[in-house]
Amino acid sequence: MVVLDSGISSSTSIIGPVAQVVTVAFLSIAFYNVVELNFIIFATFKKYSGLYFWSFVIATWGIAFHSTGLLIKNLLLCTIPGIYVTLMAVGWPTMITGQSLVLYSRLHLVLSNRTCLRFVLGMIIFDAIIFQPPAIFLVYAAELSYLESYLKAYAIYERFQITIFFIQEFTISSLYIWETVKLRRLESSIRVNGTAYRIMVHLLIVNVIVILLDVTILALEYAGIYNIQTAWKPLMYSVKLKLEFSILNKLVELANKPTNLTEMSTSTGRGLIDTDSVVLEILNDDRRPVNQELSKGSRI
Repeated sequence: MVVLDSGISSSTSIIGPVAQVVTVAFLSIAFYNVVELNFIIFATFKKYSGLYFWSFVIATWGIAFHSTGLLIKNLLLCTIPGIYVTLMAVGWPTMITGQSLVLYSRLHLVLSNRTCLRFVLGMIIFDAIIFQPPAIFLVYAAELSYLESYLKAYAIYERFQITIFFIQEFTISSLYIWETVKLRRLESSIRVNGTAYRIMVHLLIVNVIVILLDVTILALEYAGIYNIQTAWKPLMYSVKLKLEFSILNKLVELANKPTNLTEMSTSTGRGLIDTDSVVLEILNDDRRPVNQELSKGSRI
């Protein structure tokens, strides 16, 4: 049977056979996605540097560490709680914060408001510093002390933390959706290239899907199905990273056709997506301002 649980369990497994099969299935798919993501990451990026690249790497390996810890714990592969707790404690914050940094690192491609960009980065840093350490402390305390008070405290704090990070990712994805819709509305007054239009639609759809995936995580958390939702989270985060690569491929496609958006750049003062920035940020991971690049080109 599926065990309803209010929080992290002790080292004595209470997981039922059905929940165990479902948990292993979810984690197995997450591991497969991690392997695939590593191949894609190192095959796609020309330079192994920059926020976009390292955010992908950290988030991907965070999934691997967190999933390994969960698998060891749920299948009782190790009798030393400190081992799987450490893997989970390392994997969880890197998986969560890494995902948000991946979203942030390409936000400037559709959002030019520097104040808004700084706010998003500040939100990610603040949430990581303020809300991650208490969760790490409580998961160690709950697993190593076996005290009921720590188990209850972790159960309450976990829901609070999941809600906070849901709001964080919802905010970033909503900014993408909002900016993409605004750009979509420009189509009625200017001519938009077919490639650019497809990327607009793709950005919109992917970010809606990301929000829906986050909703499933939040729903399982509040449903109290602990063993299922802990395995579901790394699976969903691995899926979201793969969706990110679908966006990456579209941006690279656009970057390879830099003249496609000339009409739009002239009419609006900025391109649909800053193609020079796409080339630098994605292919070379160089965050030099585009206007600096253009001025350099004019002097040649």
